[in-house]
Amino acid sequence: MGTKPSFAYRIIRWLCRQISATWFREHGIVDEEWIPEEGGVLYAAWHPGSLIDPLLMLSLLPGQLTFVAKHTLFNIPLLGRFMRAAGAKPVYRRQDSASIEGGGNNAKAGNSALIDTLAEVLSEGGRCAIYPEGISHLMSKPQKTKTGPARIILQAIREADNSGIQRPALVPVGLHYSDANRFRERALVTVHPPMNLPPLPGEKGAPAASKELLAEFSPEVAADRAWVQAVTNALSTELQRTSQGLDSWEDKKLLWRARGLLSVHRNRATGRKKRASYAEAVMGARRARAAWLWISDNDPERAAKLKSGVSEHAEKMESYNLKEYELYDREKTPGPLDLFKAVGQIIWSWIWMAGLITWGAMLGSWPPYRLSGPIAERLSLKEKHALGTHKIAVGFMLLPVWWFIVSFPVAFLLAAPASPLWNLNLYGLLPLIKPYLMQINWILLAFILMPLWSVAARLHLRLWRRSMRALATLKRWLRLRRDEVPWDELAAEQLVLAKELDEIGRSLILPGDKEWTPPATGKDDYECVELR
Repeated sequence: MGTKPSFAYRIIRWLCRQISATWFREHGIVDEEWIPEEGGVLYAAWHPGSLIDPLLMLSLLPGQLTFVAKHTLFNIPLLGRFMRAAGAKPVYRRQDSASIEGGGNNAKAGNSALIDTLAEVLSEGGRCAIYPEGISHLMSKPQKTKTGPARIILQAIREADNSGIQRPALVPVGLHYSDANRFRERALVTVHPPMNLPPLPGEKGAPAASKELLAEFSPEVAADRAWVQAVTNALSTELQRTSQGLDSWEDKKLLWRARGLLSVHRNRATGRKKRASYAEAVMGARRARAAWLWISDNDPERAAKLKSGVSEHAEKMESYNLKEYELYDREKTPGPLDLFKAVGQIIWSWIWMAGLITWGAMLGSWPPYRLSGPIAERLSLKEKHALGTHKIAVGFMLLPVWWFIVSFPVAFLLAAPASPLWNLNLYGLLPLIKPYLMQINWILLAFILMPLWSVAARLHLRLWRRSMRALATLKRWLRLRRDEVPWDELAAEQLVLAKELDEIGRSLILPGDKEWTPPATGKDDYECVELR
């Protein structure tokens, strides 16, 4: 698929995968079978996570990607070099023209050259990724779509036709995060079907130029602009669908709350005990969004009542710090065996965590980790959307420096003949290992320790997560016995809501159903929902 990635790119992608696997506790890609096997591909996605978005896409999408990024990022030390090595290309935004030597004219020339470059990459079967909004943000849905992707794909198609090779495709991509700015959250890339583009300007059925365009431009230029605008409008709808955009974050949170409520209800009805993966949750949210928007159009009174009911129930649950599944599982409280296993898991995890693993993680990673948070927050005062990016970037710069600094004194204490530790008994442990450590040159040991700090941090995270799961079992056992929680009232409310949501879901043909027909290019999911 596409050109074979270069050696430098493979190194960059491997590094990005390691960062992604550390930053996210769960991340993956679904529906990659939609990616065409032949011809170039222009991936288009919304931009909610600053540099975390290309980090995730580079980690998961196949082939070598050419990214588009604002030109100011290339001026940042290390980051600019990293982006060039990854094959990124600069785009010059209008709001940044003051920082460009020569002003807007040079920016236009730079963007024109960028379009030529990307079009050539695509026409030769390459893969490119672009964020059509032109900005990263914290809004609950994509912002205004720029015309750049349409202009690029138009020129690339023409060049491919002239060369007699497969036309490139414009593929919308969804980026989903439980929280992109927090450590150990979840992420997913969803690939959607390639867009069905209209006939090219001059061909039968091509978008017709308006009178205004014809009055301002020549017929050829006006035809091109009409085509570009039609594709841009269609891409705007595609981005709303792939990002599951809604008018506010409150609506999004309620939507996910309703999805979780219904998921728990159906799991209990079918006997499924395993909780949904993030990929399943994202699909469930897509179904819930399609149903919600359809009901809002066709039965607004019912939609308002349902929204009010879910919102009130969510507030009550949050006031008691409860999850939906706990109402169903109250009668299935952890038994003596479950409690014994939980206590055993905690003891087992903390035995290892009290040893070299956690000490290595604390000594090797905790200081830069604690330092990177305040620095990132300060850097993100004017760019709240970039908090996660700044955390990763600062940590990426601090960790290697700290590993280098801390490795030499630790290695000296462990292996140098003059180490003061050898005068300490330390319960007889050091004399046992002294003959082995003394055989290693302490400077060489310092270089051996440098990569081991990250290994200790990874192992610590796994042990910590295991112990927290066990601790959650104990907390659940205690919480389910709290007399101040109105269990019966909350369970009855939730059951009524769940049954109504289940009834709605079963009465409609929604995304993921066997009868579902994927929406045509330029249409949202809710426009294709049908009654059974």
